[in-house]
Amino acid sequence: MSGYTVAPLQQDLFAVLIPWLVSITGLPQANVQQGLQNRNPMPQAAPGFVIATVTGMRRLRTNIDTWGTSGDPSSIQHEMGTEVRIQVDFYGASSQDWAAAFATLWRDDSGCIALAGPYEGYTGVVPICQPLHADEPRMMPFEDTEDQYEQRWTVDAILQYNPVTSDPMQFADALSVDLINVDETYPP
Repeated sequence: MSGYTVAPLQQDLFAVLIPWLVSITGLPQANVQQGLQNRNPMPQAAPGFVIATVTGMRRLRTNIDTWGTSGDPSSIQHEMGTEVRIQVDFYGASSQDWAAAFATLWRDDSGCIALAGPYEGYTGVVPICQPLHADEPRMMPFEDTEDQYEQRWTVDAILQYNPVTSDPMQFADALSVDLINVDETYPP
């Protein structure tokens, strides 16, 4: 019996979000990153870069529990509807335009289609996540290591995803019953 598993993972959210941000901004993949990565320098300011960071999660509903949906009757799946807040920071001369385009497309069918996948590494049949809403873009100046102010526009994007935790359970689907003579087998 194996341990608990969770799918999709939070990392799967970024596997669909980052390529979409690359397509919106036209930046190289290396300039669009998941935030809060230790020992990674910020990308070069020119032509700009994007950092996306999860800043909060909130339960949306009571769990949905289902038995053996993966073909294994010895497990139960607990699905939790989850709202995830992602802060997307756009840096560089075009940051205002990128933030405006992102906020516009997030609230449009384009965002739903882009986040529905498919993407490399995911074989599921339901979308990993779907956009719910986004705040308006706002200017948040950033002071770099040279004490220079850099343009930074920020959008808080809210999406829903439904991680499923598989819980291994003991399960018997067949029993073998034999009659034995107790006095013969276990003499007094």
